[in-house]
Amino acid sequence: MIFDKHAIKIFGIICRTDTLREYGDQDVGNMFSSALTFAWTEIEPSQSMTKSLKKLNTELYEGVGQILLINNYGDNPTLLFDCGIYSFSLNRRLPEGIEIGSYVKMRFYLLFDEDYIGMITMNSEPLSKAIPGMIYDWKIKDILIWAREGKNGEKYFENLSVAYTSPEGDIYKRIRGTDTHNDCGGYDTRYILICEML
Repeated sequence: MIFDKHAIKIFGIICRTDTLREYGDQDVGNMFSSALTFAWTEIEPSQSMTKSLKKLNTELYEGVGQILLINNYGDNPTLLFDCGIYSFSLNRRLPEGIEIGSYVKMRFYLLFDEDYIGMITMNSEPLSKAIPGMIYDWKIKDILIWAREGKNGEKYFENLSVAYTSPEGDIYKRIRGTDTHNDCGGYDTRYILICEML
C-alpha cells in the first residue's frame, strides 16, 4: 500500500538522549533516512481490513493494519506492521490470537530507529531488503524536549514557553537543536523530533 502523504505528512518521532549520543545530535532542518520503530500501548483484533493511520496527539497514533511478521529477537517478538506505512516493534508479548496475517487496531508511539532494522530478517533476508519501502526520508521541522527538573532540583529551559503538554502532563519546550551532553544537565531526557516525510 502506498501511504497518502496528504493525510499525514508530519510525524512526531520520540528519541532519547542516549540514542542521539550514539547517532549524533540533530538540528531543525536536518534530513535523515530511517525506518520507523514503534511501541504499542493497546492492540486488539480488527474487523476492518482497511489500512488507516491517524494522529491522536503530537506523539500518539492509532492505526488499523496487517501484521506481516512476528519473529523472535532476543527475549522480545519482532512485530512488522503495515497500516499504510511500514513500522516494526521490538516489544512485549502479543495477546493470544494475533498472528501473521492478522488485522489489528493499535495505538502506538513512533520511535527513532536505532538501526534494529539491520538485525532483523524476513525469509532469510535482511528486513530492509525484503521490504525496501521500509526506509523513509525525513526532514526535521521542529524539536521538542521534555523540560523537567534535574536530580538536584535544577530547572531546565524554564525561560522557554511551553510548546506541548502530553496527556500524562509532561511539559515539552521547543529548541533549535539537541545538545545531548548538556541538555537537562547531561541527564537522560526525551525528545520529540517533528519530522516531515519526504
